[in-house]
Amino acid sequence: MKKDTVLVAVCNQKGGVGKTTTCVNLTCALKKRGRRVLLVDCDPQGNSTSGMGVDKTVSKGIYEVLVSDVPAADAVVHTRYGDVLPSNKALAG
Repeated sequence: MKKDTVLVAVCNQKGGVGKTTTCVNLTCALKKRGRRVLLVDCDPQGNSTSGMGVDKTVSKGIYEVLVSDVPAADAVVHTRYGDVLPSNKALAG
């Protein structure tokens, strides 16, 4: 990672505590401030993916990166709100 790179992880096992809302809004806010941002959605529900405006039913995502030979860079979707490595229900498998 570059010297000025910041890595933020939002984790909590309990549902309904605002993880998705925090991630999507933080991504958008940092992008608006001119930062390069990659939101990695590791939840099979894919709510961060859809929250970023990405159709989770048609895109390659984190599952294909983890189990196939798909490079992460090829699965990243660029949006006006920030970049996202999408998730979908296949990740539950």
